[in-house]
Amino acid sequence: MDVAVIGTGHVGRTLGEALAAAGHDVRYGSRTPEGSVSAALDGAEAVIIAIPGEAVAGFARDHAGELAGKVVIDAANKFDGGAMHNAAEFSALAPEARYTRAFNALGWENFAEPVFDGVVADLLYSAAEADREIVERVIRDVGLNPVHLGPDRYDVLDQVFMLWFALVDSQGRGRHLALKVL
Repeated sequence: MDVAVIGTGHVGRTLGEALAAAGHDVRYGSRTPEGSVSAALDGAEAVIIAIPGEAVAGFARDHAGELAGKVVIDAANKFDGGAMHNAAEFSALAPEARYTRAFNALGWENFAEPVFDGVVADLLYSAAEADREIVERVIRDVGLNPVHLGPDRYDVLDQVFMLWFALVDSQGRGRHLALKVL
């Protein structure tokens, strides 16, 4: 599968490297000279958004036409006091993109090392039924077990992130801490 990863920080690089190792054609897009966003989006079936949450609206606006019909996996979190997800921004600015939400509720360390004592960690996500196959393939190929929460469950995923962060903060075991739904 052709995957565009928008963002070259810890999250973007870690996801991109895992997907490339699984055989996907991964292209990065960012503000840096290493890759054009438009070139990364060209031909991509899935687009992972791994940029600062506050920059996502501008990205959606500037690339709405290129995102039309593509499965967009929002891994970004906004920390401005409102919703952490970008569903409203995509609905208003890039309404033909197929918005989904995943990779936002765990730290990148868990994408780099998704197995804990021999058990694969779960990754909760939200997507329309028509987009599940693509999103689940991406999640599995990163090494995680996908757990579908249903469509439009973006606020729930925001709360899962808050739970993960509280556990990281209170457990004293660092950010390599994941979830398992039994």
